[in-house]
Amino acid sequence: MLLNPPFCRGAELEDVISAIRSEGSRAIFITSENGLGASTILRELTTVAQVHVPVLNIHSSQSLAKIPFGVLAPFLTAAGTRGASLRLAVLRGVLTELRQKQDLLSRGEMNGFGTVKGSLMPVALPTDPVFDNTSHELPIIVIDDAHLMDPATAELIVSLVRSGTVNLVASYSSRHVLPEPMPKLWADGLAEDIVLQPLDREQAHEFCENLLSGPVLQATGWHFWSSSGGNPLFLHLLVVQALEAGVLARRRGIWTVDPNTPIRSTGLEEAVLLELRGISRPASEALNLIALSQPVEFSVVEALTGKAQIQELLDSSLIRFVRPPTALLALANPIFGDVVRELVPLSQSRVLHERLIRQIQDNPVDKEALLRRVVWAVEVGIEVPADRLLTAAVLASKLFQSHTALELANQIRGEDHRLRANMVKARAYYNLGDYQSALSQTQTAFQRGGSLGELLFGSLLRASTRAALGMPVELLVADANALRNRGTALAQKNAADSETIMALSESGALLIELLALSRKGRYSDMTEPMTWLTESHGISPEVVKLNRTMVLTMESERLSAQGFPVQGMAKAAEAFAIEHAEESDVFFLPESILLRHLAAAMCCGDWSAATKVLEEFSLEAGPVVFSFGGGANVVRGMAFLRSGRISDALEVLLTGIDALQQSDPQQLLGFCTAMAAYAAAKMRNLTLAQQLMDSYVEGRCLFLVVSHERAYLAAAKYLLKHDAGAPVELLALADGALVDRSSTLELNALALILELGDVSVAPRLERVAAGVEGQWARAMCTYARALQDMDGQQLALSGEVLSTAGLFGFAKQALELSVKRLVEGGFRAQIRSVKSRLLQVEENLGQQGPERAQPDTSADSLQESPAQLTRREKEISRLAAQGLTDREIAEELVLSLRTVEGHLYRVYAKLNISSREELPDLIK
Repeated sequence: MLLNPPFCRGAELEDVISAIRSEGSRAIFITSENGLGASTILRELTTVAQVHVPVLNIHSSQSLAKIPFGVLAPFLTAAGTRGASLRLAVLRGVLTELRQKQDLLSRGEMNGFGTVKGSLMPVALPTDPVFDNTSHELPIIVIDDAHLMDPATAELIVSLVRSGTVNLVASYSSRHVLPEPMPKLWADGLAEDIVLQPLDREQAHEFCENLLSGPVLQATGWHFWSSSGGNPLFLHLLVVQALEAGVLARRRGIWTVDPNTPIRSTGLEEAVLLELRGISRPASEALNLIALSQPVEFSVVEALTGKAQIQELLDSSLIRFVRPPTALLALANPIFGDVVRELVPLSQSRVLHERLIRQIQDNPVDKEALLRRVVWAVEVGIEVPADRLLTAAVLASKLFQSHTALELANQIRGEDHRLRANMVKARAYYNLGDYQSALSQTQTAFQRGGSLGELLFGSLLRASTRAALGMPVELLVADANALRNRGTALAQKNAADSETIMALSESGALLIELLALSRKGRYSDMTEPMTWLTESHGISPEVVKLNRTMVLTMESERLSAQGFPVQGMAKAAEAFAIEHAEESDVFFLPESILLRHLAAAMCCGDWSAATKVLEEFSLEAGPVVFSFGGGANVVRGMAFLRSGRISDALEVLLTGIDALQQSDPQQLLGFCTAMAAYAAAKMRNLTLAQQLMDSYVEGRCLFLVVSHERAYLAAAKYLLKHDAGAPVELLALADGALVDRSSTLELNALALILELGDVSVAPRLERVAAGVEGQWARAMCTYARALQDMDGQQLALSGEVLSTAGLFGFAKQALELSVKRLVEGGFRAQIRSVKSRLLQVEENLGQQGPERAQPDTSADSLQESPAQLTRREKEISRLAAQGLTDREIAEELVLSLRTVEGHLYRVYAKLNISSREELPDLIK
């Protein structure tokens, strides 16, 4: 399968073109590290521009760097050198070449394209030209690798720029300086610098989907992004080689990769060696040490290799400081480490390890450093104590390095840590989706545990594994009772510690029972065990901390279900803020908190908060996206359903089903399938809806989720039956939630009934919604009240509230009813404004995502506004809105004052404002 890398620098190309067209910039420099795409920008720029203005391409090279005018030699042939100095001859040659290109353009004989081939965004079209031959546009000289240019050529080109003869667009390496006098163009106020950054996670995912011409699992996109450091060249090589190695494959229509299989390739090795070319031998030794031990303390590397070597690596952008201001060093790109570690001979690796261990005394403060050093020791054949192996194995399992966790656990000898090692293996198998093997390991540990600590270690993982296998919730209660019985037996044998032992066993049993109550939906019964768990009872601070975290997590779920999702979000955030010793257990606390945090946000109807939580959590917790599977699709799908964008919801949910069929440790497949079935039925795609219903298996997630799942399934069944009567099954779910005092769940069922067209539930819906927190409940309460009064003005007001909350489907219904009632009442003066608002709502239903329910006037949103500001214009506008002067902005962004002024004038025109004082109202 031939994979050509897609063009992923459309935004930067747009910035370049915008700068060229401005009157303030004559030279645009693209600063970049290798592989970030500077050369592709120049190629695409040439393609776009050459049908409008003459473009002269110059390719600098190391071999010609010391030869005056060496790169311009091809232009000497046409001009000749008789009777002229070499500089004058070259100047004539360049001008002649540009004139010939201009003549071809004037005659319409220039070949080219008006669009960027393979681009992710349209940049220039013949019908909407970025370059216009009739305007003041100048010819363009395009230079790749300008840092390799000889000074004579640099001086000649600068003179052409200063004279207003040409515009210049040049790329240069961030590791080198430009030849004189090119840097003086900044001092002249003629130059602008665009610095290329690595792709972010979203851009990398889009890159993968364009490269593979199909949807990519979120976890797979994250894997390639994190492994490549966002470098497009490395990203492309990784995807291609994963495909060739068979670890990347399309399953059920979606691309997924096995992240645990290492990729070995000569292509990656050659690309990395090219990056490392030119560094000194001492710096290379320092690089090897950092690669083998990273992240590693600056002082340690300095003591072993010297400060000058570290500075050389920093100047070459090969290493970086991890989470400044900490003095921990790591390689600038993860690929460097993978390749460098492979290149270091085993004997040298062992010597470096021994030198490092002699230099450091304490355990590394960074968990990844600890894991790397333990793995390093095992690789070079150094014996590692069992307790340190266990700690590293737990960290590996939590970082989703499952095969590493299994290998380390298998290294543990002796009985003291054997049972805990079994629980590590269980977590690793759980991560890999092998729940049966995971349960087998937990059973072994539970049956053979000789101490209470061994019994408690992994007990929550055992409960989750039972849920993943669909086992009855009663087995959790049985596990809790068995833990109490074992605690009693151990207390009888150890009279001196009997109280502590009993308290510990009761603590563990109550945590398991809370999980059982969560699955059953018995939220009112949670209060008593949570109260007990908030007290210390003489147990260790680490156990108290675990209990507090779990109580906050379960309290978040309870509050969300019982009508207080805003408070539920706060509890989940508080739980996530508690720090735990990484080796204390193998239970996935972060994922459990995330699920409830997202559930609370969804119950609030706060989709932007849900998206933010998911994004921030993924960045904070890293590989946890593998555990959460297609959870992002579930969030987006429900958001689209609530907003009324049914077709978008169906598309997202079908992709989510594919992802969750690959990995679903949070048990969300049933919920995703139920919502997809409802969406298909709403669109009258009855065949698909029935297929989804036939494949449906109820999830074994927390009841808060399962209740929503059952409601959507009941609504789908109702639509499939073409039932014109009352939706009995949904009413039963609402009644059941009422009995359990779960107001949020009752409201969800009633809202679906209303969505199906039964307005008879409006009085009850208003009453319930009035007691539920969040913008979704407030909007539904307002609509239910307006439905009862059937007043045109009240309906219009409810339509506004619904629209603000992102409930565009209901908003449309409310506004259509409002128009009807206003017409009947003769209120013609108000009809026009209501109809105008109705048109806006209809546009939102067709074009706008639910996460943008409210008008978004942030700097990031301006790119999507009708004004179409460029990224540089947004950046300058944001600083201006913050109160910075033009000169301060120029200093901040390393631009000329004239360039800043020019950008702001264009911003004012695009936003239809007259001064910077109006910017803060648009940029918040």
